[in-house]
Formats: sequence, structure tokens, C-alpha cells
Amino acid sequence: MVKAQNSCNPESAQKILSSFPYAHGFHFFMPDGHYTGETAMSLCSFLRDLGSVDVQSIKFHFDRGDFQKWLRTTVGDEKLADLIDKLDKKIPEENLGKKLIEIVQKRNFRFAVNSLNHPD
Repeated sequence: MVKAQNSCNPESAQKILSSFPYAHGFHFFMPDGHYTGETAMSLCSFLRDLGSVDVQSIKFHFDRGDFQKWLRTTVGDEKLADLIDKLDKKIPEENLGKKLIEIVQKRNFRFAVNSLNHPD
């Protein structure tokens, strides 16, 4: 049997799925610099916000690599950041949010399954 390459130990999964203080949340801004009023303080709220924040904000942060940086430094999910890094930078704006949601949902599902398989 081959072990899943993207598996995560329960401690890492718990950290990645936990909530963060507001100051460490992902604050969504528009390209002109004004705050959208949305701050993701967990991977779950990040997923929710990707579905509701203006696509221009999503494109702005994606182009700058802000999502990947937050995922690596705050969330601690290098694999998710790498998956987002691999997205085509020329993806149409109208598809970008949907594609990001798809990637994050798949990753969240993997952690949820891992947590169920390894209860405390």
C-alpha cells in the first residue's frame, strides 16, 4: 500500500484548521488600497470570503502572492500555498475565485478526513 504523499499529521492539521487572532487574519483589500471589510481568521473563513469578496480584490491579492504568503507564514500550509502558486497567472478573473475555492475545499476536505481518522 502506498502512503498518501499529501498526508498531514493530526497536530499539523489542527494548527492549519484553527482560528487566528484578527491581527493575523487575511485582510482583503481592493487594488486602490481600501479595505473590503472582510478578514479571514481561519482557513474556513478564508474559503467563505473567497466566495463573497469582490473578484478585483481576489485578483489583486493573487497577483501579488498575498494568499500564498499568508498560507505559508500564518496558516502553516505550504502545500496549499504551492497549489495556488501553480495556478496560471493568466486565469480569467471570473474563474479565479472559483478555482481558488475548489483548491481550498479539496485541501480542507483532506484535513477533515485526516482528523476523523486520527481523533484525539
